[in-house]
Amino acid sequence: MSKVKEKASRLQRLKDDSTFQEIFEAVKMLQVSIFTDPNSTTEDRDNAHDIIRALSTIDDYINTAIADEKIYDKKNRR
Repeated sequence: MSKVKEKASRLQRLKDDSTFQEIFEAVKMLQVSIFTDPNSTTEDRDNAHDIIRALSTIDDYINTAIADEKIYDKKNRR
């Protein structure tokens, strides 16, 4: 199996893992709650924003690896 397919397979399993999904969503919702808290400071909101952006970057990385496998498969289909 190619490295592209191995990586995509590992990341797809991670993405499909219910514990991973639960943690990912819980962290995201916790950060969103900081934005809606009228007592949060600017620093709190900045930190929450950074964490949400990091989660988005992780999600993009996973989705890109999965898409790379599809491209790899199309190129090598013959």
